[in-house]
Amino acid sequence: MQPIFRSGTQKAIDELAAALHLPNDTAIQNWSYTQGNPADIEKYISHYNLTNDDDQKFVLMELIIKATEDQNTEEQFLNYWERIQPILATNFELHAYTIHYWACVDYKNLDKYWKITPLMRQLWATKHKLKILFVCTINRMRSATAHTIYESDQRFEVKSAGTDPSATVVLSLDILNWADSIVVMEKHHRNFIRNRFSEIYKNKKIVCLYIPDEYDYMQTELIALLKGKVEDVYRRKLI
Repeated sequence: MQPIFRSGTQKAIDELAAALHLPNDTAIQNWSYTQGNPADIEKYISHYNLTNDDDQKFVLMELIIKATEDQNTEEQFLNYWERIQPILATNFELHAYTIHYWACVDYKNLDKYWKITPLMRQLWATKHKLKILFVCTINRMRSATAHTIYESDQRFEVKSAGTDPSATVVLSLDILNWADSIVVMEKHHRNFIRNRFSEIYKNKKIVCLYIPDEYDYMQTELIALLKGKVEDVYRRKLI
């Protein structure tokens, strides 16, 4: 799931250009990637550690990553990666879009991308967990079982809910907004979301497993069915 788009603010760019004596032509696109000078990386890191402004930190990290990528030797490149990796991990939410950009998550052939891409992919996989919402009718059998099966899976954060007012957890806009992807058990659950929460339906990944309401909670057959179907849609990047 791609994180929410974020870019550097003009205010942060102007402030950093003045503080770090960088060219500041507003016509330049991708300013921070253009101006990331490998010779000035220490200056960027020092300024990052001094500022408390998140907008400045966001732009500075783009400068730092570009300067790391452009280091002259493999030793220098790896040295700076070792320094910035814990910063990225600690401030993952702030830099999620940048990490995802450099990780090229949706591309298979890394030969065409940057030296830092495999390292960014490892960081992304370690820090980012896909938020999956399982939905059935009353949230006591199918979605509850799926929740139990996957709540300890290191790839995911999971929640579950039901469409019926009597559900253990009733499906709501808040819980739908939380999810990266929504996994429903039957077509009428997807239709419910489309009718009741049209914007969610348009903007979220929703996949139907087509599992009928004929199983008990944690029934062996249900566990096997859920695992097979969830792993299949995950492998196919449908969630």
